[in-house]
Amino acid sequence: MQMENKTAFTAAIKTGYSFKGDFVQIGAAMLNGEVIPEAIVNLPLKTMNRHGLIAGATGTGKTKTLQMISEFLSDASVPVLLMDIKGDLSGIAATGSENEKVKERYQKLNLAYKAASFPAELMTLSGKEGIHLRATVSEFGPVLLTKILNLNDTQGGVVALLFKYCDDNQLPLLDLKDFIKVLQYISNEGKAEIEKLYGKISTTSTGTILRKVIELQQQGADIFFGEKSFEVDDLMRIIDDGRGMISILRVVDIQ
Repeated sequence: MQMENKTAFTAAIKTGYSFKGDFVQIGAAMLNGEVIPEAIVNLPLKTMNRHGLIAGATGTGKTKTLQMISEFLSDASVPVLLMDIKGDLSGIAATGSENEKVKERYQKLNLAYKAASFPAELMTLSGKEGIHLRATVSEFGPVLLTKILNLNDTQGGVVALLFKYCDDNQLPLLDLKDFIKVLQYISNEGKAEIEKLYGKISTTSTGTILRKVIELQQQGADIFFGEKSFEVDDLMRIIDDGRGMISILRVVDIQ
C-alpha cells in the first residue's frame, strides 16, 4: 500500500510539473517527511514574469530559494534585479562552499553539488556600499514627484506646470535645489511671465510645495537626485559568457 501511494504521488508530481519550453529543477517533493528524488519539482522559465510568493518560517530557506532562482535565471541569460532588504542576498556573488548539510541535501535529490559564483553588482540609493543610483528631478517627472510630496490635485498641477515651463525653456532640473530655485522664481520675479503663458498660480500652493520639498530634503532625499543618473539598460546586461547580470539593490539603510 505504501509503495502504491509513493508511485501515485511521484506520478502526480511528474504530471503536475512537466512543462513545454525551458525549465529548471528547484527541488523534489516530500511524502510523509521523506524526500522522493524521482518526484522532481520544476520551474518553467516562461512563468518568471508572473507574481510569486516564497513563504516559510525563519531558517527554512527562503533566501536560499530566491538566490537559486536568481542563479537559474542568470544561467539562462536572463538579467535579474533583487531588492536586498536584510543584506543577505549579496552572498550570491561569492563562490559557495560544500558542507555536510549541503552534501546530504544533494544526495537526497540525486544531484551533484558544484560550487560557483555568479556575476553580481551591488547598488545603493544612499551612496554606501555599492554603486550609487541617482536620477535627475527632470527624469523623475512631475507625477512621481507629486506622489512623493503627497500633494493634492491643485498642487500637483502646479508641479506639472513647473516641469512644462522648464521643458519649454530648456532648463534641466538636476536636483531638488534646482527645483526650489525655479519654484521661487515663478513665485516672485517670474510670476508675471508665468501668468501670461500659463495662467495664474496660487502663492499658497507654491508655498506648500516649497515646504514639502524642504521636508523631503530634511529626510535626506538629496542623495537620490542628481547626476550621473543611472540607465535602465544597465539593469539588463548579459556578460561575455552569456549569463545574465544579477543587480542587487541594497535598501538596508533606506527605511
